[in-house]
Parts: sequence; structure tokens; C-alpha cells
Amino acid sequence: MDIHSKGLIAVLTGNVIFGFSFLFSRLALNITIPSVLVAYRFLAAFLVMNIIVAAGRMIKKKDGSPLVEFSLKGKPLGNVLLMALVQPVMYFFCETYGIYFTSSAFAGTIIAIIPIMGIVFDRIFMKSEIRRRHVVCAVVSVAGVIVTTLGARGMKSSLTGILFLGGAVCFGALFYVFSKKSAEHYNAIERTYIMFAMASAVFIAFALIQCRGVSGELMVEPLMKGIFIIAVLYLAVISSVAAFICQNWGNNYVTVSEATLFANLTTVISIFAGVVFLREEFTLQQIIGAAAIIGSVYAANTKKGDRDVNKEGNQKGSTEGQKRA
Repeated sequence: MDIHSKGLIAVLTGNVIFGFSFLFSRLALNITIPSVLVAYRFLAAFLVMNIIVAAGRMIKKKDGSPLVEFSLKGKPLGNVLLMALVQPVMYFFCETYGIYFTSSAFAGTIIAIIPIMGIVFDRIFMKSEIRRRHVVCAVVSVAGVIVTTLGARGMKSSLTGILFLGGAVCFGALFYVFSKKSAEHYNAIERTYIMFAMASAVFIAFALIQCRGVSGELMVEPLMKGIFIIAVLYLAVISSVAAFICQNWGNNYVTVSEATLFANLTTVISIFAGVVFLREEFTLQQIIGAAAIIGSVYAANTKKGDRDVNKEGNQKGSTEGQKRA
């Protein structure tokens, strides 16, 4: 298996994990408010990253080098800080308030535009050559999400909500751009560490401000409930640490257009989780929409007919990734 295929699998794995995060978020939000949940999620994720880095430095490979390469000294901060700012900080902020001013069904439809915005940004920022097949597949993927949410109960929208969700779409796509740009100087562990350091600081401060006067009820009492702890551990360890390491590593070897096309798979996984674990209804339109999303992702990433990929795909690692789109 070539490095490009491994990169695709890593990005796919990250998005599959993200799909289950909606289930655990829903369970935790029955106990506290979004800002508190996000604060605990990224604080726990940051603590786990520190454990990984410390253990990785102590454990040595056969050649005597540390198992985890980690160094932030003397490296340019511009792109990596922008990456951490747009994801998770600005993306989560815009998505949360976008849902607040609209509905989860409507928000899911707008967020689905990320693959299309990813193609636009890939062309603007990475100067990648955009293939017609990827554009068609991105549009089909968005259509699949729209079909799954068509006629959903409580569908509502507002101009304020649309503006927030538009911001989430832009920030979601920009994450892949800045992750790829910062990969020149930072490995996946280092990028993920910086993301969680910034996110934990910002969201803890935001939660403390929002919960002033009732911090005991909103911030302390949830820690007494087992289901909240389980939800936070999944969101922190699996859906943050593991998923974002997969995303950041995979971004080294695939284009922005390719990476963002996987984003809508989270919709399919979240529906599956709801049906299996929450006994939610699985409708015909959801089946059709899921099939469209899965089919578009497969069609976008199959190498059949891509002569230039077949000739060069095994030779050029991450540099080649910028030419494939």
C-alpha cells in the first residue's frame, strides 16, 4: 500500500470517529451546557497529549531515538497557530451557535458544504489542479446530506444562524489547508498538541465566564455522573486525540480536496449510531442519502482511470499529494 492510500485511510478513520461523537455529545449535553462540555473535552485531550509526549520521550526505539518525536523550539508559528485557531476554536464556536440559532438538521445541511469549500481553498491556497470528478463527487455528497435531512422535524433557519454556519464551513475547510501547510515543520503529534493547548485555554476561559455564579451546578455536578465521564473520555481520547492525529497525519499525504470529501461521512456514521444505539428510525431517504455520500467518496478516491496517479502515485509522498486533486 502506497503512502497516499495510507493517508486516505487515516483521514477516513478520523471522520468515522467524528461520526460517533454526536452520540456521546448528545448524552453529555443532557447533563450540562455546550461550553462546559467542550471545555472538559479539550482539557482532557490536552492532558492526554502531554502523557503521550512524556511517555513517547521516555520510550526509545532500537536506534536510541525517542518513540515520539516532539519539539516546538525554533519553528515558525504562523500556520500552526492559524490551524489551531480555526480548528477547534473558531469552528466549534461557529458550529455551536449556528445550531443554537437554527436546528441540528439545518446545520448539518450547511456544514455539508465543507467539501466544496475545500476544493475552492485547495485551488486558492495550495494551487492544486482540481479534477472534475472531485467537484462532481463533492456536489453529490452535499446532495446526499440534504436528502438525509430533508423533512426533518424542527427544521428552522435564521440569518444569524446561517452566518455562523457559513463561518464554520470556512473554518472547517481552512483547517485542512493550514494543517497541510504547517506539516512542513510540525509532525502530526506536534500539530495536535498545539491545537488542544489553544482549545483548552480558550474554552475553559469561555466556560468559566458563561457559568459564573452557577459554576457548581454546571461544572462540578456533571463530574459526579458516570455517563458524563464516559462521554467526555470518548470525546477527548478517541474523538479528539486519536481522530485529530489521524487527520493531521493523513493531511501530509493527501490534498485538501481529497481530505474534505470525507467530512460528510460523519453524517452517515451519526445516523448509524443513532439507529443502533438510540433506536432512532432509519428512513428510506436516509438510506438514499447515505448511499449517495458513500458512493461519492468512493468514486472520488478510486484510482481507476487516473493514469497520472497510477504512474506517479507510489513515488512522490506528500509532494505528489499537492498535485493530485
